[in-house]
Amino acid sequence: MACETDLIAAIYDCVIDASGWEGVVRRISKATKSIGGGLVTHRADGTAQIGSRWNVNPFYANAYLQHYHKISPLIAAAWRVTPGEVKAQTHLTQSDSYKASKFYNEWARPQGWGDIVAVGLLRTPTAVLQLRLPRPRDAIWVQPREWHLLQTLAPHFQRAAELHQLLLHARAVTNSLGAAVAAAGFAIFLLAGDCRILFANAIAEDLLQCGTFLRCHHGRLAATHSCATSRLHALVCAAARPAHTEDGIGGSIELPRCADSPPLTAHVIPLAVGQAVSIFDFDQPAAAVFVIDPAANFGRQIKHFATRSALPQQRLGSLKKSFAARAFPPLPSSSK
Repeated sequence: MACETDLIAAIYDCVIDASGWEGVVRRISKATKSIGGGLVTHRADGTAQIGSRWNVNPFYANAYLQHYHKISPLIAAAWRVTPGEVKAQTHLTQSDSYKASKFYNEWARPQGWGDIVAVGLLRTPTAVLQLRLPRPRDAIWVQPREWHLLQTLAPHFQRAAELHQLLLHARAVTNSLGAAVAAAGFAIFLLAGDCRILFANAIAEDLLQCGTFLRCHHGRLAATHSCATSRLHALVCAAARPAHTEDGIGGSIELPRCADSPPLTAHVIPLAVGQAVSIFDFDQPAAAVFVIDPAANFGRQIKHFATRSALPQQRLGSLKKSFAARAFPPLPSSSK
């Protein structure tokens, strides 16, 4: 349990600081006794990208990007892995056709790979992002305890990747992460462990003033429905004291709206000690709450970002196209 909560906290740290992905990949690779691991993006246009990775030979990584991903028998299966899902490719990697392929004999086999386990992070019509863990030939099957760890971490991977994606786009039109949080076109709260509001950006303040979904009660963030308030407070408390909870850390709740509109989604993530202090000049928050509208007009949100950060109009069009397509940005690369 301690290992799980510590890894979950490390995953959520990556929302704020993407450089942490390399350490997360290394720890999960070792915990599951995998040969290595990496964050891999495959795009519908036939290109690929390898981001943060551990124990992946640079020669073979470059060969994959230049050629072998184009002939990989595993690409079609990769597109079928949904965000938050863990899936082994054993049904393919143990087949005679796979073992007779150039991809296996020239690329996978020389590295000692017997199978690949994929954890889905993001998927759109144009790209998929996954954590890929190659398995050794003498230990193809993931042990139940290790598989349980991956299944426990998978939804947190998904949530962290989605929130990092939103915040990254906000940061792209501002000068700093702090400015991105302040100017983002979606609500962001930073809370103390008792749900005391330490910071609310402009959209978050609008939600509080509206009082339809969220409110400020004696300085603490609360939902208009008591059940949602209880869940919110429990998630924030767990984020503040991850070692003292049995329910894991981080989570999401729905904030109901009228019958014709889907509910808002509030994502609660823990914040690492020291990270928020380096961004904002106030007491250390325990958790961040991202309130997302599933039906949001992302183009309008980007225009809002541009207005607040004086973004040149010629850059707005390309950013709007990128955001609307939810294209995945480059992930931090590793020299290992």
